[in-house]
Amino acid sequence: MRHDTLRHSRLDEFRAPARRKPLADKLKLGVVFGLGALAVMTRPIEVDTGVYIDLRTIPISIAGLVGGWPGALVATVIAGAYRLWLGGAGAGPGLAVIGLVAAIGAGGSLLLAGRIASLRESILFSFFVSACDLFVVMILPLNSNVAALHREAPLWILIVFVTTSLATLATFNELRRRQTDKRLKMCEAVIQSLPESLNVKDSQGRFLLANPATAALMRAGPVNALLGRSDHDFYPAELADRFQAEERNILASGRAQMIEQTIAWRGSDPIILSTLKAPLYDDAGELVGIITHNRDLTEKRKLIQALADSEKIAQAALSNMADGLIMFDADLKVIFCNERYRSMFPLTADLRVPGAHARDILEGAIQRGEFIGIPPDGKEDFIEAAIAKLRLAGTVEFRLEDGRWIESRTTISEDGGCLVVCSDITRAKRDEQKLRDLNEKLEEMAMTDSLTELLNRRAFDASLVAEMDRCREVDGDLSLLLIDVDRFKAYNDTYGHTAGDECLRQVARVVRGAARRRGDRAARYGGEEMAVILPNTTASDAVMIAHELRKRVRALDIPHVGSEKGVVTASIGVAVFHSAEKQFTPAQFVGLADAALYDAKAAGRDTVRGGDREALEHDRVKMGGH
Repeated sequence: MRHDTLRHSRLDEFRAPARRKPLADKLKLGVVFGLGALAVMTRPIEVDTGVYIDLRTIPISIAGLVGGWPGALVATVIAGAYRLWLGGAGAGPGLAVIGLVAAIGAGGSLLLAGRIASLRESILFSFFVSACDLFVVMILPLNSNVAALHREAPLWILIVFVTTSLATLATFNELRRRQTDKRLKMCEAVIQSLPESLNVKDSQGRFLLANPATAALMRAGPVNALLGRSDHDFYPAELADRFQAEERNILASGRAQMIEQTIAWRGSDPIILSTLKAPLYDDAGELVGIITHNRDLTEKRKLIQALADSEKIAQAALSNMADGLIMFDADLKVIFCNERYRSMFPLTADLRVPGAHARDILEGAIQRGEFIGIPPDGKEDFIEAAIAKLRLAGTVEFRLEDGRWIESRTTISEDGGCLVVCSDITRAKRDEQKLRDLNEKLEEMAMTDSLTELLNRRAFDASLVAEMDRCREVDGDLSLLLIDVDRFKAYNDTYGHTAGDECLRQVARVVRGAARRRGDRAARYGGEEMAVILPNTTASDAVMIAHELRKRVRALDIPHVGSEKGVVTASIGVAVFHSAEKQFTPAQFVGLADAALYDAKAAGRDTVRGGDREALEHDRVKMGGH
C-alpha cells in the first residue's frame, strides 16, 4: 500500500500541471513581456533630432507567439497604455505597431498549436515583425522627421529582424529545455513507480539507475545504496558470479535475452525470476551497459505446483466418483452411454441405450415414476424443457424417486450434439464442487505453458476466437502458422526427454521471435507442435515469416542423428482467414493449417506449405523454392 501511494503521488506531480489553468499561465507571460516592452519603451534610441525609435515590437510579438491571444492582449494593454500616456504625434502609429505585432504573434501561436517553432519558422516570424515595423514607417505622412526615419529604416529594420530572431530562438530554446526536463522527470517517475524490478548497469556491472523494486529485491535499503555498486556487494559471491557471467554473454551476443534466475537468501524461500536483459547502446551505437527487467515467478510456480497437486487430487476423486456418461447426436439420439450411467437410473436402464431418442427416455422415466414432482398435466412441458436444456450447455440438478439427487452437466459439441455427465451428488456434491472451484481458479491463472513459456492451448483457443471475430469486424486478414518439430519422437528416443525439453525451449524462443508485433500470439499447440497467430497479415507475408522462422530453427544447429536433415528442423503449415468467410470456424481454420502442415511434412519436411496456394507458389518462386 505504501509503495502504491508513493507511485501515485509521483505521477500526480506530472498530472497537476495539466489541471492548472493554462489561461493564467498565458496571462502571466503577457504581463512579463508587456513589462519588457514597457522597459524598452522607456529607453528609446534617437535616430535624428527629435526622432526616437525603440524595440517594443519584439517583446509584444513574442508575448503573442508564446502566450497566444491572452498574452498578446495583456502585453498590448500594458504597452498601449504607456504609449497613450506619452502622447504626442507618434501615438497613433505607435499604437498601430503595437496592435499589428501583437496580432502577428497571436496568429503565429495559432499556427504553431502549442509546438516548438523550428529555425525556419522563427526566422519567418521575425521577418513579418520587422516588415510590420517597415510598413508603419512607410505609411506615415512625409515630413522632416519621417524622412529621417526613412533614411534609417534599412538599418533599423535589420536590427529589429536580427534581434527578434535571436529573442525568438532563445525563448523557444528555453521552452524546449523545460519540456525536455519535464519529460525526463516523468520517465524517472514512471521507472521509480514500476512494481517490478528495473535497472541499468554499465559494462562493468555497476548500477547506473535502479528503481525501489530493485532495491527491495536485493535487500539493499534505499535506491541510492545501489548506485555505483555491483551484484557482488549484495549477493553471495557464487550467485553474483553467475549473474555477471550471464550479463557478459548477453553483452557479447548484442541481443536481448529472456532467462530464468533464482535468488536464494539464507533463511528464506528461493525467489524465481523471469529476467529480460538487453544491451544498451548510446546514440553513436556504442555499447554502454545493460538493461534488466525482473518479473517474480515465485507465486506462478507455486500455482503450477498447486495445479499439479490438484490434478492428482482430481484423478483420485474421479476414480471414486464413478460418474455416468451419455452422448447424444444432433437429433438427440443416444450415441454412447456407460454402465454407470445406466445403473444410476435402474427403472429405465433398458431405455438408455444407443439409438434411443431423448424424448422416449424422458417419457419412459415419467411413466415408470423415476422422476417425481411432475403433475399429470405438466408432462409435456417438462419434456420440452428438458430437451431444450440438452440444446444448451449448463448444469441441472434433479431428484429421483428413490431420494437420490443427480447432477447432469451438459456440454454442446461442434456438430450440434451434446455430452452429458451425470453424478450422484447425494454424497459427493460438496467435495466435487470444492474441487471444481479450485481447478477452475487454477486454470484461469495458468495460461502459460510451463515448458516453453508460450501461451498454452487454452489461451491459444481463446486468442484465435477473439482474433477471428476482430478480423470480421475490421474486414482484414488473419494468418496462422502451425509448426511441427520434425522427427521429434526420434529425437526424444535418441537423446532423452530432458534433451527433448531443452530442444523445445530453444525452438519456442525462435517461434516467440516470429510474434514480433503487438497483437501477434505464439503458443504451444500440443506436444512438439507450436502455433503463431498473425493478425492483419496477408498470405504472402505469412509465408515469408514462416520461411524466416524455418531458417532460424535450422540455424539453431541442434544435432539430430535421427533426422535425415542431420539437425533439428521444423515443418510449417500456413493458413489465411479472410473476413468475408463469415461461417468459417476456428476448428476449420486450424484444420486448414494442419492440412498445410501435413503437406509440408509430406514434401520432405523442413519446408513451408500453405492453404493459399497462389501466395505460397509466388513466395516459393521468390525464395528459390526453399
